[in-house]
Amino acid sequence: IVNSDGEILAVLPRTPAGEKWQQAVQEATSVMSDARAECGKDPTLVHRRGAYCTVVDGWSYGGGQPHPMKLVEKTVRAKRALQKLRQSPAVQKIAGFGDNCLKTHAPDLYAHYETTRSMIEEQFPELERVFTNSVFASTTFNLGPRTVTFAHRDHQNLPFGWCCVTALGDFDDTKGGHLILWDLMLVIRIPSGATYLIPSAILKHSNVDIASGETRMSVTQYSAGGLFRWVACGMRSQAAYAQDGNKMLPGEDRWKEGIALLRKWSGYADKPMP
Repeated sequence: IVNSDGEILAVLPRTPAGEKWQQAVQEATSVMSDARAECGKDPTLVHRRGAYCTVVDGWSYGGGQPHPMKLVEKTVRAKRALQKLRQSPAVQKIAGFGDNCLKTHAPDLYAHYETTRSMIEEQFPELERVFTNSVFASTTFNLGPRTVTFAHRDHQNLPFGWCCVTALGDFDDTKGGHLILWDLMLVIRIPSGATYLIPSAILKHSNVDIASGETRMSVTQYSAGGLFRWVACGMRSQAAYAQDGNKMLPGEDRWKEGIALLRKWSGYADKPMP
């Protein structure tokens, strides 16, 4: 998906061919289902994004945190579920594919993510990566069983950054589970095993509902905008940065710098066939 200036705004990469990917999708779906039962959370709990069970992993900054900190699930059961998800080779494979998609389609943006994460890891070595093969700082495991999101924006993510989502589950993708991008007036079919990368902080998005008896889950990778702000302020809070007599660039200038990291469609040597 390309904007009016030719920058690639969002990507729907081709699903890897072959039995190994399909096997990974099936195994990840099974692990996610087991994690839902393991974590002990209400699978119908209504929250800002929908009515389904989630567990989060990784680290973030914002919302009152004094510095970049680990996201912590409160219960022992949820922590056990996260450990199994982290250790699953199938889930690791999905995470790595998302990483490769960002690196391929937005290499400059990827470098910005990688530099930011490395600098924060050097300052706070206690922060562990969710997946060693992925540049994203955080992962939300949407365990379902009916991961159908309300229309929303992920306002705490990097505005010009991409959120990477891989859909899983057993549902008829011709009738439900579609991705709706409200601002662009697009409805996109997303089969189980498919991945997409969108600027979820600025695009309002949701899903088409699935049928009764069907299941839908997703692995969502992202990095909070606050992490990038922490690095931009010299490895400190914006308040501390200002107290030392510094001024942030105006929002419009920061936006232009961010958009400049996106790849131009004209920059593709070999454009995919329509």
